[in-house]
Amino acid sequence: MEMDILNLLIGLFMIGIGFLVKAVPNLISGYNTMPIEKKKNVDINGLSTFLRNAFITIGLLIIVGYFFFKWIGFPLVASSIMLIIILPGIAIMVIKSQRFDHNEAKKSKLIYFTLVLLFAFIIGLFAYGSIPSKMVLQSNSIVFTGMYGIEIPANEIENIIITHSFPTITMRTNGFSSGTIKKGYFDTKEFGNILLLIHSNKPPYLIISKINGKKTIVNFRDKEETEIIYSKIQKAINK
Repeated sequence: MEMDILNLLIGLFMIGIGFLVKAVPNLISGYNTMPIEKKKNVDINGLSTFLRNAFITIGLLIIVGYFFFKWIGFPLVASSIMLIIILPGIAIMVIKSQRFDHNEAKKSKLIYFTLVLLFAFIIGLFAYGSIPSKMVLQSNSIVFTGMYGIEIPANEIENIIITHSFPTITMRTNGFSSGTIKKGYFDTKEFGNILLLIHSNKPPYLIISKINGKKTIVNFRDKEETEIIYSKIQKAINK
C-alpha cells in the first residue's frame, strides 16, 4: 500500500514540476543563475516547453508503469520503477536541454560527470540496501548489521514471537524498499511506527518487542534461517 501512495505522489510531483518550470522559467537550474547577457542566448520558451513535457512524461511513466507491472505480476519491476524511469529520464533531459543554450561556453563535461556521480550514488544505494542483514549475538546485546542495522540490549527486550502474520503498512517514513526487501521505519496499522528488516514477503516473521513498546520485525529469505535466529535470540534473552 505504501508503494502505491509513494509512486503516485512522486509521479504527481514530477508532473507538477513540469507545469511549474513552464509557468516560471526562472526556476530552471542553471538558467536562473546566468547573467542577463547569457540568458538572451537561451531559447527559454523552447527549453521550458521541453522540460515541461519531459517532467510530465516521467511522472506519467512512473504512475502508469508501476500499476501496469504490478497488474501483470512483476512486483520487483513495479517497485523499482522510479529508478528505472527517473535515472535515464533525467539523463536524457539534461543532455537534450543543452541544445536550447546557444552560449559558446558549455559545461557538458561537468554535466556528464554529475550524471555519472548521480547514477553511481543511486545504484550504490540500491546495492547496499539489497545486502542481507546479519544477526550477531554479543555478550549483552543483539546486533543486526547492514542498512538500518540496530543494536538491541538483551535486557531491553520484553519478548520475541515468531508469526505468519505481517502488519498492514500504511506509510514509509524513513526507509528503503525494493521488491520484497523493506528496511527502515514504516507506519503500520497494528503497531504504529516500527523498524522493519524484511528480506522476503514469505513468513515466518520475528517480532521483537522492547520494554518501551517499540517493535522490530525481521525475516530472511530462507525460512530456516529465520527460525534458527528466533531460537538463538530466545536463548540469549532467557539467560
